[in-house]
Amino acid sequence: MRLGTLAIVGVGLIGGSIGKAAKQRGLVERIVGVEPDPDSALWAVENRVLDAVAAEVPAEADLIALCVPSDLVAQWVITLADHPATIFDVGSVKSPIIKEIEVTHTPPPRFVPCHPISGSEKSGPQAADGDLFDGCTVVLTPLANTASAAQQACASFWEALGASLVSMTADEHDAALAVTSHLPHLLAFAFMGQVTDQHLPLTGGGFRDFSRIAAANPELWWRIMQLNQGALSQALEDYSNNLRALAAAIESGDESQGLALIEAAAQKRRAADATAQ
Repeated sequence: MRLGTLAIVGVGLIGGSIGKAAKQRGLVERIVGVEPDPDSALWAVENRVLDAVAAEVPAEADLIALCVPSDLVAQWVITLADHPATIFDVGSVKSPIIKEIEVTHTPPPRFVPCHPISGSEKSGPQAADGDLFDGCTVVLTPLANTASAAQQACASFWEALGASLVSMTADEHDAALAVTSHLPHLLAFAFMGQVTDQHLPLTGGGFRDFSRIAAANPELWWRIMQLNQGALSQALEDYSNNLRALAAAIESGDESQGLALIEAAAQKRRAADATAQ
């Protein structure tokens, strides 16, 4: 596929990576960014992530990528309701976005809610990676009124970036991502609260692997956790039950139960590694 103009609203890690990936693969003739941070906008143009910066989405845009924080997506969709281009977002929460739109508007048929399950603890266009979506999974949560042409255009674009696609409902997505993404970030943030300067010389691979995502953008992740608080609260309750079961086995010296819980976890992790290969 090849587009005339791709508009990217929000040129951070994900938006910048979309721009880089589209350029590297020759998918677009021109990329226009809408970015309120002048330093980020200038950097993106000077480093050829974008071709130009505009105050609003150009009328000639063929595809619009909304790469703003999840709690800002609904307003952008409403603002662009009459634009003829296919619109997709990249938010890691879906149901609250859709519900916010539906309070005052019927979601435009050209809007395709999406979530690329790929990222980094880094932020800003400087962290953009043209290969970020190569081999990643992108979840589509189309609505009942989503036009099939818009869904196909969106799917074709992501596939051209190297991604594989999965479709599910918004609620299914939010429940799953609460477990696989939002809860791990919450735990990493909480864990770092007990780490002191005296601990740092004594850290190794386990610390680095577990705590890496605690360096992620705090404001962004607070917004995500607030938006998905229902599903996240359920995931946290399930985690708390598992933690209490293991703690009880340790406190009582129940080796059989403790080893069974740890081995079950290890088997799941090994299975996950095998699936990813």
